[in-house]
Amino acid sequence: MSVPYRSWFVKYNGMKTHFVEAGDGEPVVLVHGGGPGACGEHNWSNNIPALAKHFHVFAIDLIGYGLTDKPAIEYSYQAKVAHVAGLIDTLGLEKVRMGGNSMGSYIALRYAMDNPENIKKVLMVATATVATALGVGQVSQEGTKVRSVVGDVVNEQTMRDWLGMLINNKERITDQLVKRRVEYGNLPGAVEAQKSYRSHSRRIKSDPNLHQYFDISQRFAQGDVPPWIGMG
Repeated sequence: MSVPYRSWFVKYNGMKTHFVEAGDGEPVVLVHGGGPGACGEHNWSNNIPALAKHFHVFAIDLIGYGLTDKPAIEYSYQAKVAHVAGLIDTLGLEKVRMGGNSMGSYIALRYAMDNPENIKKVLMVATATVATALGVGQVSQEGTKVRSVVGDVVNEQTMRDWLGMLINNKERITDQLVKRRVEYGNLPGAVEAQKSYRSHSRRIKSDPNLHQYFDISQRFAQGDVPPWIGMG
């Protein structure tokens, strides 16, 4: 890497959060996806060096992921958005740009919608969660089927199945990446966090209180979205 990571832990509300940091300048916060073994460093390793040439990059490990604490809670979207908001406040980041991938795209967008005064831009990649929250389009169930297996049994084969579904260029699925994600996916509390997240995602369809928080279609319909949203 041309720009080395700086690895940090910060503690707030009694919870330890890990993130990697690189570069200087205006802040960019990167939010990873929801798959087993995901974390800020692994999911954004190819983006951080390029962004760090121009920005101060923070790639965080969400609650329940990576080296961040994994308390026995319901791993709802609301809990994850609150976690990101708390970290941004703790680090004193202002006027941030955010990047979100998959599950992280919804978290980044939701934070931005709730805190528009602290956002410059949001870029979202693989936005199935956002499409679901808007109630538009047909979302592929392939990921759900694979995750139902790999979430409970995180080994090299199930991880390769998961990454093979996500990554188009199979040459990027290296032995080192698989090994690290299996390691992170089996840290204490990680499998339980995955089970909780999957259970919460299913309950959104039947629990009106959960659905009311998750759904953002009315806010979009009312124009409650500043013109700094980008989807990929």
